[in-house]
Amino acid sequence: MAQAASADLERRVALLEGWKESQEPFVLSLKDDIREVQQRLTALQSHMDHRFSDMENAAAELRSELKADIAELSKRMDAQRDELKGDIAELRTELKDEMARLIQRMDAQTRWIVGVQFLTLLTLIAALLRLAH
Repeated sequence: MAQAASADLERRVALLEGWKESQEPFVLSLKDDIREVQQRLTALQSHMDHRFSDMENAAAELRSELKADIAELSKRMDAQRDELKGDIAELRTELKDEMARLIQRMDAQTRWIVGVQFLTLLTLIAALLRLAH
């Protein structure tokens, strides 16, 4: 019985050794495939690192351009505001001058109207006095 168990054990060991030998090319092929995948992953990682670096550089450049554009726009707005202030001050001066001219004209016209009314009143008084004598 010990011999039968030993023979069974040897048969099983032989089967396992045969199976191991039959699987060895598959395992070696698998190892080669894994090495290739690792190489491809390393290359992909390097490529992605490069792409991310490019994206970061592009974003920094875009930020810099935006800051410059904003600064330029701010300068232009300041210039427009200063120009507008000057225009408003000029219009106010013109308006004040025109108002002063209008007031002078109105004063002159008012004097003429009062003068004509006074002259009319004097004429009526003179006419009444002539009629009364």
